[in-house]
Amino acid sequence: MQVSTIQNHTLSISVKHHGAELCSLKRGDTEYMWQGDPAHWVRQSPVLFPIIGELKSDEFYFKGKNYGMKRHGLARNLPFTLLEQTDNSLIFSLKSNEATLENYPFPFELQINYKLTDSQLTVGYTVINSNDETIYFSIGGHPAFNVPLNISEKRSDYQLVFNKPENALTQQLTDGLRNGVTKLILDNENTIDITDDLFEEDALVFHNLNSTSVSIQKGNTKKLTFDFTGFPYLGIWSSSRTAPFVCIEPWCGVADHISHNQQIAEKEGIVTLAGQSVFERSYSITVY
Repeated sequence: MQVSTIQNHTLSISVKHHGAELCSLKRGDTEYMWQGDPAHWVRQSPVLFPIIGELKSDEFYFKGKNYGMKRHGLARNLPFTLLEQTDNSLIFSLKSNEATLENYPFPFELQINYKLTDSQLTVGYTVINSNDETIYFSIGGHPAFNVPLNISEKRSDYQLVFNKPENALTQQLTDGLRNGVTKLILDNENTIDITDDLFEEDALVFHNLNSTSVSIQKGNTKKLTFDFTGFPYLGIWSSSRTAPFVCIEPWCGVADHISHNQQIAEKEGIVTLAGQSVFERSYSITVY
């Protein structure tokens, strides 16, 4: 599998051309990215486009026609083209084609930009609609980080710490769909202990948090800070009680509600992009 690597004086990253998937983020000898052990979860940082999570019955409707699409969309399973590489950046591109149009009836270009600045990695999404008709999509990240960072530690030694106090409700899921039930996770607090049972009921799904960043910490020691400014939804997930990683997932979009009418133009969180327009969003990871 083809991989491109860049580095600066502090960080190095590697990105697979397949799916434009970040597969390594290192500071010195410390690897921050989950390495995809299939015993827990084979992915590392899939790009979620043009849907996030599950669609009701794995399909949506547009102009009276139904289109099938599996969880998290198509981009993560397709080869990207490396458009540009500099000393501190990589830009990948995916363009619609006959195969994508069978399941997603909108022409598009999706660019993923990775940029290193000192101890920070910025991941940028650009969706280009060069046609005249409006397109509808969701987009987001799913990066998985090693928690714990050292084999002598446990995942439960770590916490997720938001930069502001939150009254945060998670939107609960049934078979991947939002069921309308919410559960209080933070009550004017900013810290979630990464307990063994934190993900027993699937991912935590937050909407419109006060915070713009969350840190993975061990006690008072920050390991990384994840800035999700501009993303209305945030998912946090791990695959099991024993999986040694945690995903922090910034989303523009969300899984279907169980009562959704399946019309993509009426889907909660959907991004509406007019013809001849460009959508941009980015998140950043600072490591310590």
